Amino acid sequence: MPNTTKSNTATVKRTNSTVRKSCSDRTSKSLVPINTMKRRSLGSNNSIKSPTTSQKNPPLIWRSPGHCEIPDILGKAYLEPLTISTTTATTATTTTHSIKESGPKRVQYNLGPPWVPAGSNWTPLPLPPVIRTDETAFEKRLKRALPKIHLVTMPKSRYLGFKEIGTGVNGAVVQVQVKNTNSQSTKLALKRCKLDSDREYRTAIVRELRIMSSGHFNLIKLREVSIFRNEVWIAMDLMRCSVFAVLCARGLPEDCAIYIARETLNALLFLHTKGFIHRDVKCENLLIGHNGEIKLADFGLATSTRHVNRERLGTAKWMAPEVIKEYSYDEKVDLWSLGITLIEMMDRVPPHYSIKSDDKVYDKILEDPSPTFTYSYPTIYCTGLVAWLLEDDPANRPTSKDVITELDLHLEQGLLKATTAQELTNFVTKTLKTASS
Repeated sequence: MPNTTKSNTATVKRTNSTVRKSCSDRTSKSLVPINTMKRRSLGSNNSIKSPTTSQKNPPLIWRSPGHCEIPDILGKAYLEPLTISTTTATTATTTTHSIKESGPKRVQYNLGPPWVPAGSNWTPLPLPPVIRTDETAFEKRLKRALPKIHLVTMPKSRYLGFKEIGTGVNGAVVQVQVKNTNSQSTKLALKRCKLDSDREYRTAIVRELRIMSSGHFNLIKLREVSIFRNEVWIAMDLMRCSVFAVLCARGLPEDCAIYIARETLNALLFLHTKGFIHRDVKCENLLIGHNGEIKLADFGLATSTRHVNRERLGTAKWMAPEVIKEYSYDEKVDLWSLGITLIEMMDRVPPHYSIKSDDKVYDKILEDPSPTFTYSYPTIYCTGLVAWLLEDDPANRPTSKDVITELDLHLEQGLLKATTAQELTNFVTKTLKTASS
């Protein structure tokens, strides 16, 4: 046993010495190959150089952390740098980047435009104009109904400076400036109506445009029409103001009211002769021009007399009794509205102005006697004219032609007085100037 223990101990010592020796020998002999196989850090220049590879590999350049070399995978497959010899290319400022390969060779790339200009003064051609090839059925209908009216295809680029100046039955009214090629600037009133898919609504829009394009002196004149998205843009003459704008400052004298009523009767006579009913005559829809002319506007509620009309349409305080009762009515409902408008021009407000509920207004119109002047003092002939226009029974109410004949007779005899267009212009100028100061 003792001999066996000594031999085992000797064997262990020899083994340990052999292991220590072999590790020492292996480390000393393979020091350089292990370091060369090791991945080198790009952030250090203190790498161990091998005597066999020091002549082939260039010295490594220090790079900041986060930047590394891109391996040359494609080899010589890179495109050659583009050389531009034109005048524009030589004057252009280009940024030059150097791409460093693993060797000492550097390839220069010019980061300029990817195209070659056609010449020194080359400029891109303007884009072709947008031409609409799809024409809707409603646009074709407008062209058939309005052959003499210009149909604008690109209204958004034609009109500038949108400024709201009022509202109509079918949409808002804004003031715009037309973009012209010459130096002259034209201002128009633009009414924008929603283009509903309802057939009757579209028929009403076409009817309104036809009335405006008739060319009568006392009707607002249509200038241009355009379809923009789901809207119809109606361009018409821009007037100075409405009669209602003057009433906001003061009431009208009797001679001015008679003149405006006489001009409105011309418009109503033309409409009734053509078979149309306005159904919304009031001071808001009577426009005054810069030279004192009177224009009837807003034909959104206009209808034809070729069929029976029973609809309760219009503004409550200006409605005739037969419209409220929804009886069959004709063009004489416009004469009732004109009588209420005469009261409004001199009193500054229509009858039953303090009543806000439409139902209560209807009851007052049907139950009370015909209204008359409240806050003004007209002549007896003007009072009689209004009483004639506000006959409850449509059969006793006059037509527009009857009123014109009677009114002209009163003017000739001097029983009534009417101002002139120039005198009305001076009155409006003075009134609006006083109101704004």
